[in-house]
Amino acid sequence: MLPQDTAKVKRSSIREQVYLQIQEWIINGVLKPGDKLKDQELAEALGASRTPIREALLRLEEEGMIQSKANSWTQVAPVDVNQAYRLYPMIISLEKLAVSFAKDHINSAHIREMEQYNEQLEQALNTRNALEAQRLDTLFHQVLISLSANEELISVLDGLKKKLRRYELTYFNGFTGAGQSVEEHQQIISALRTGDFTAAAAGIERNWQESFKRRLGGQGLDA
Repeated sequence: MLPQDTAKVKRSSIREQVYLQIQEWIINGVLKPGDKLKDQELAEALGASRTPIREALLRLEEEGMIQSKANSWTQVAPVDVNQAYRLYPMIISLEKLAVSFAKDHINSAHIREMEQYNEQLEQALNTRNALEAQRLDTLFHQVLISLSANEELISVLDGLKKKLRRYELTYFNGFTGAGQSVEEHQQIISALRTGDFTAAAAGIERNWQESFKRRLGGQGLDA
């Protein structure tokens, strides 16, 4: 069931908005694996014609988020738990690379911003707000990614993390068992404050590896 209070998309960038909204519904679980997708229903919900809907569905099928059978059905694709084993190592490597690029741009204000996100993350975890915790964790990491000033790196990481986010929400309700991540983030912040970017990159790697273990009940990337 699509949300009744969905804002109608603006005509100026209708194709991109339609694509992003359907993608967000899939990632957040509004549209669940196996849900059938109908052009007309989506068009009515978004206040769009069927052409941008079909274009968006084609893009999302190329990304592996939906699947279809010719002249029969289109549905949200299942979530493959094994995909995590492919996504985590790629994200780890690229975020460590982002740290090496970010070191020429980071300042005390950026470090303070990361600290604020981490403090808010701890509050969200204490109130068991999984979606908010996941959002704040993303913002924490995004500071360094954005500071890399590398558009290609930023774009690739964004795509990988969207896939990972869908996997996490499906299997782990967003951010289950992540209290330890606050401490790991603090270690990254401490390294950045002293200008030890090697330690910061190692902290990023450790944070992602431990996150993976928490989500898979103690199994690591080599499991």
